[in-house]
Amino acid sequence: MPPRDADRKPETGRRAGNARRLGGRLAALARRAGPPAALVLAGGLGGLGYAVFTPSTYTATSFVMVVDEREGGAGPAAVSFAQAFGRLAPLPETLQYSSIPLPKGAAGATREHIQASTSPDTPLIKLAGSARTPRDAAAYANAAADALVRYGRTHHSETGVRVALMNLATRPAEPSSPNLPLGVAVGTASGVLLAGLGAALGSGRRGRGRVRAEARGAEAPGAAVPGHAAERAEVGS
Repeated sequence: MPPRDADRKPETGRRAGNARRLGGRLAALARRAGPPAALVLAGGLGGLGYAVFTPSTYTATSFVMVVDEREGGAGPAAVSFAQAFGRLAPLPETLQYSSIPLPKGAAGATREHIQASTSPDTPLIKLAGSARTPRDAAAYANAAADALVRYGRTHHSETGVRVALMNLATRPAEPSSPNLPLGVAVGTASGVLLAGLGAALGSGRRGRGRVRAEARGAEAPGAAVPGHAAERAEVGS
């Protein structure tokens, strides 16, 4: 026999009730997960926007070495002079010794485009030039290297060391920054951190609110006190 309408109604009601409960749970989950997900998404999009819209920067590298002729090469004096020459490399006064012209408009801003790094163990100086174009990046690095070689030659009688060119910089094929995967990763990680902090603060506020509610309930008039109730029960008996 086909099912009667009276049999279908309870089943339809149960399905409708289950659907409402499921919808309520999904809505509650969306309310809880919505703000953290929005923060993570905003962080990732922010990192993507930074990587896409920030102008590209190119970096080229050259190397020079300080040689101590009195001690036969890379002695302690050569290492000390290498560190001193590394600090002098980005200065406009030192770059005046270079025969390689700097890019136009570089006067007074060479510290932003030339970075020198040295080692505490070897008399090697790394000269990194950074600019908006590969050509200018290589020009900064090579001008700094040539300037140090000529500066060392000019002061050879005073220092007893000379600066030898190891290699000149070539024009980089790809920009060194911005880095698209790194930018997105950093932005997303920032969003996750903010979402975690927001969840921790929200949990703390809910915990404090629960404690206050329990305290108000304990102080409410007419609240039962277990000790007094037990005494009244014994007297009545």
